[in-house]
Amino acid sequence: MAVPTVSNLNPNSGPTSGSNPVIITGTNFTNPTVTAVLFNGNTATFTVNSDTQITATAPAHAAGPFPVTVTNGDGTSAPVDYTYTTGVMVTPTSGTSAGGTTVDIYGSNLQNTSAVRFGTKPATSFTQASATHVQAVSPAGNGVVGVALTTPGGTSAPVNFFYVTPPTKSALSVTSGPTSGGTSTTITGTNLANASSVTIGGAAATITANNAGSITVTTPTGTAGNASVVVTTPGGTTDGLTFTYVGAPTVSAVSPTTGSTNGGDTITITGTGFTGTTEVTFGGTPASFGVLNDGQLAVLTPANAAGTVDVAVTTAGGTATAAGAYTYQAPPGG
Repeated sequence: MAVPTVSNLNPNSGPTSGSNPVIITGTNFTNPTVTAVLFNGNTATFTVNSDTQITATAPAHAAGPFPVTVTNGDGTSAPVDYTYTTGVMVTPTSGTSAGGTTVDIYGSNLQNTSAVRFGTKPATSFTQASATHVQAVSPAGNGVVGVALTTPGGTSAPVNFFYVTPPTKSALSVTSGPTSGGTSTTITGTNLANASSVTIGGAAATITANNAGSITVTTPTGTAGNASVVVTTPGGTTDGLTFTYVGAPTVSAVSPTTGSTNGGDTITITGTGFTGTTEVTFGGTPASFGVLNDGQLAVLTPANAAGTVDVAVTTAGGTATAAGAYTYQAPPGG
C-alpha cells in the first residue's frame, strides 16, 4: 500500500478568500496518482508535479486552522493544518533591494485596486488578476516595509515584505571537474543565505550546505569547457564565476610496452585529454611524468615486480586505465 504522506505546506497559511497556491511536499503522489486534495473537506484544484510535490490552489474558507489531506487510490494522508487568516497575504515575502520582484497579493474584496504601496513607495506596476488576487512589481527599497493596497473600500493593513541585499560571489574552492558531474565545490561571497538555486552552465547543481558566506554544491553533468556559475537568492541573481568541465582522458598506446622491474625506463603514453594530468600509475604505483601536450605524456616507470600491470592516467576529468598495457621483466641474471 502506497498511502500518501504530507510533510510540509508552503505557505502554511493564507487569506480566507483562498485562490493562492500552496506547495504540498510529501510522498506517494504518483503511484498511484493522487485523486483529491481537501482543505477541511473542501476540494482544491491541484497539479501533481512529482511523486513528492503537488501545487494546490487553496479554496475559500472561514478563518482558523483546518486540516489538509491528500488522497490516492491506496488511501488518505494524515492531516496537516493550514491556517486561514483575515486580511491579505503576499508571496514571496522577500525580494531584492534593487526592486523588480513580482509579488502576488491575495485577499478578499481586492477588486478595483487603485494603488499598491511598499512602505511609502508605490509599486513599480500592478495588475488586477481577480477580485482575490493582485500582482505587483516591487520598487527598490531596504529593510522591512509594509505592503498595502487601496480599493474604493479602503486600504488594507500592511503585510511585511523584506528587502534583501543582492548576493555577491568571490571564489570557487574547486574550479574544475569531470563532465559526469559529482564534484563538490564551495562558493564564497556575501548575502548568499537562502539560495533558491545554483546553476552551472544552465543546469541545476545540488545545494548541500548554505549560509550567508558560502554555498556548497555538487556539480551536475556538463559539456567540456567553461560554464558560468549563477546563484539566485531572495536578494537577486549573481554570476561571474566559471567552473571548467574537463572531458575524461583516454589512453590509446603505451610505448614501449616492456621494461625492467628496476624501473627508470622512459615510456611514452599517447591518448587524449592529458592537459592537467595529476597522476600516472603503473600497477597502482605512482610514476614521475611530464605533460608533453594534450595527447602525449613522458613517463619514468617506477620499480615493480615482474608481470603485466595496468597503466592509469588521472586528470580533473577522471581516470583512464589501459588494462595490462605494460609488462615488467626481471633483468638478466636477476
